[in-house]
Amino acid sequence: MSINKHSVLTIISLFFLFIFTLINALFWVALQYTQKRHEEEQLRRFFLAERVIHERDETTLKHLMIRPSLIPSATLLEKGEVIIELPFAKMLEYEGKTFFIHLPPPKPPFGFKEPHPDFMPPPSFRDIEVLEDVLEQESLLLWAIVAGIDTLILIFFAYLFRKLLPLYRLKNAIRLFKDGDISLDAPSNGKDEISEVTKEFNFVLEKIASMKEARSLFLRNVLHELKTPIMKGSLTCESLEPSHEQERLGRIFARMNYLLDEFAKIERFSSGAWSLNRVEYRFVDILDHVYDLLLCDRDTFTLKGEESGLIVLVDFELFAIALKNLLDNALKYGRGKPTVVISEHFIEICSIGDEMSEAKRDFSKPFNRAYEGSSTGLGLGLYLTNSIVQKHGFTLKYSYQDESNCFEICL
Repeated sequence: MSINKHSVLTIISLFFLFIFTLINALFWVALQYTQKRHEEEQLRRFFLAERVIHERDETTLKHLMIRPSLIPSATLLEKGEVIIELPFAKMLEYEGKTFFIHLPPPKPPFGFKEPHPDFMPPPSFRDIEVLEDVLEQESLLLWAIVAGIDTLILIFFAYLFRKLLPLYRLKNAIRLFKDGDISLDAPSNGKDEISEVTKEFNFVLEKIASMKEARSLFLRNVLHELKTPIMKGSLTCESLEPSHEQERLGRIFARMNYLLDEFAKIERFSSGAWSLNRVEYRFVDILDHVYDLLLCDRDTFTLKGEESGLIVLVDFELFAIALKNLLDNALKYGRGKPTVVISEHFIEICSIGDEMSEAKRDFSKPFNRAYEGSSTGLGLGLYLTNSIVQKHGFTLKYSYQDESNCFEICL
C-alpha cells in the first residue's frame, strides 16, 4: 500500500517521530554533559583526596567519599577502561567503579640532579597507589524522567492515532462508495466529531441503498410490464400475412424491444454496476452492428476512411450504444446524408444543420435545461454518450464547420 505524504495520519506520525527523536537526542546530550561534569567532579575529589592523604586527615577523606583501594594498579591498568589520562595519573573505570592511579614520574635524564629532600613527596603517599571513588553517580533520576516522557509520548500518539484511524477507514469507505459499493458500514463507536461524521455517512449510505433498491424495483416492474404487450404485439405481427406493413410493424416491435433492453443497460451503466469488458474490435464491425440497431442500411451514411482498418479497444455493447446515439442524432436533426469519418486517432460524425447553441454543449449533465420542453428530447443521449466515451478514456468534442454539426471521438 502506498503512503500518502499529505495524509493527516502520516503527518502526525512523522511529527511524533520527530519529537520522540528530538527528546531522546537532547537526553543523550544532557547525559553526556552530566557524565563529563561528574568525571570532572570525581577528578577534583581525587586531587583533594591526595592532599588529605598527605595530611593523614581520615575524616575529610570520608567526606570526600574516597578511600584507598587494595586492587593492584597493574590489574587496573590491564583491565580497566581509561576515562581521563593525565601526565602523571590516570582515572579508570573497572567493574562499575572509578579508580585513580598516581603513576611514578619518569626517570630523570642523564645528568639530572635529584630534587632537594624538602620537595620530595612524603613516604605515606608513596605507599598508596590506587584511590577508589565510593560515591555512586545519581543518573537513575534522569533515566526515569526520560523514560516517563517517552512513555507519555507513545501513549498519547497511540491514543491520537486510534482516534484518527476511523478517518482513514471513512476515506476508504467513501472511495469504495465512489466505485459503486454502497453496502458499507464504517465503524463509529466513539462520540467525537469523526465518529459523528461516520454515523451520518452510514445513514446516508442506508438511504442511498434504499433509494437504489426502490429505483431498481421500479425499473424492473416497468420493463416487465412493457415487455409483455410488446411481446404479444410481436407474436401477433408474425401471425399476419407477409406484406410491407407487416414487415414494418415487425421492425417497430423489434425496435421497441431493443429500446427496453437499452434502457436496462443505461440503468446499469448509470448506477456504476457495468464494468468495462474491453476487447480489440474492427471499428467497421461495430459500425455494422450500429446499423442493425438503427434499422438502416450502410447507404444511409457517407463513410470515409473505411480502408484505414481502425482497431479499437472497447466494450462492444457500450461503445455501440454511444456510437448509435451520435448517428441517431445526426439522422434526426441533420439535413441530407450524415458523414462518418474514420481516422487513426479519431472518429468524426458530421451532419448539415443549424449550429447547436452554447447552452446545449454541456454533456456532463444528464438533463440539460436547454433541452427541456423542446421537441429535441432532454439531452440524455449525449450525456450517456459522453459518459461512455470518458469511461473508455476517450474524449468527445463538438465543433461547427461548413454548416455542419460535427461530433468527434478522440481516441
